[in-house]
Amino acid sequence: MNYTLYAWTCLLIRLFTQPAVQAQSKNDYLNNQQIQATLSDSSELSLDMAAWHYSFIGEYKKSLSAFDYHLPADSLTQKSPFPPNRVFTPATAYIVKQSRGKKLVIINEAHHQPLHRVFTESLLEGLYAQGFRYLGLETLAEDSLINLRKWPLVKDGYYSREPQFGNLIRKALKLGFRVFGYEGDGSGSVREKGQARNIYQVLQKDPTAKILIHCGFAHVVEGPYPSWGKAMAGELKALSGLDPLTIEQQELSEHSEPAYESAYYNPGTLTYAAIVLDKQGHPIRLDGEREVTDLQVIHPRSQFVHGRPRWLLRNGSWKEVSLKKLRFQVAFPCLVKAYYPGEENSVPVDQIELQNPAQQSLILPRGSFVLELTDSQGKTQKETLTVK
Repeated sequence: MNYTLYAWTCLLIRLFTQPAVQAQSKNDYLNNQQIQATLSDSSELSLDMAAWHYSFIGEYKKSLSAFDYHLPADSLTQKSPFPPNRVFTPATAYIVKQSRGKKLVIINEAHHQPLHRVFTESLLEGLYAQGFRYLGLETLAEDSLINLRKWPLVKDGYYSREPQFGNLIRKALKLGFRVFGYEGDGSGSVREKGQARNIYQVLQKDPTAKILIHCGFAHVVEGPYPSWGKAMAGELKALSGLDPLTIEQQELSEHSEPAYESAYYNPGTLTYAAIVLDKQGHPIRLDGEREVTDLQVIHPRSQFVHGRPRWLLRNGSWKEVSLKKLRFQVAFPCLVKAYYPGEENSVPVDQIELQNPAQQSLILPRGSFVLELTDSQGKTQKETLTVK
């Protein structure tokens, strides 16, 4: 992981993210043409923001490509072999088991990668059964009324505008988690200390609290961090006296091309998110950086169904919904968002841009939805849909 590059990117993000939110179109989300128009300078910040905007409208492959554009490609395409006698074990069940006796579980994400939010979502039921009742989110606005409303608005945060982040929040609230934001002021070590203090305040107010923290990139680092002294996880450990269970899932995830991936990312035929164990059953980090986090998740390469990543189906509990029979009254291309009735201005449950009716499908859970279709001229059409 390029920690120096990440630290510099974080500073730029904090300087420019809020104006970017305010500059959104009336329809809250940019379409492909609008996103492409922001890339005229090809700067690192423009590419990162394009990656996030692509993720907001379900353009998974474009999101990966935009994020990777400024990364140095590794001329060595040979992947590091796995240690001998290694064993893969399903990551969700293993993490939930390892959380027993812990008051803090911290897991990271790459901000352009919805897969990481779907994985954290998979932990919620098991952690709730272990007594976890708080979910801390770096992205959440301090003045959000989300715990009263029980669903996320677009304005509640920046990264949480992405549909799978919204679904993570919905699932947590439905289970009974209290969701809170913990972002700190400033940058560098000041920010890390501020984040840790804000999380620690929850523990001070509720000494029985068990907290799941979903953070970005290097904030999960438990050991020394060159640019900051300590990252949020390390600061929180020192402040609270508690040893968190820290989980890294960004490093061993797919990129747009193998040349941009970690040399240790070698999933082969793996079909599920896994923890790698040695022959004694102990978890190992394939990069050998044991002081960074306790656990490291390796994700399989995505398989696709009609242009959508199959992991969105959540092992078959969500359904692919074709729009071929819909009578379109708006022009193509158009954004199609699906949200629950009564949740106007919410983060969509799913959102895609269509060039034609047969191009892609929505992926939704069972239930009733409102479909809102918006073309590039701002014309809007609403329909209702039931997924059985």
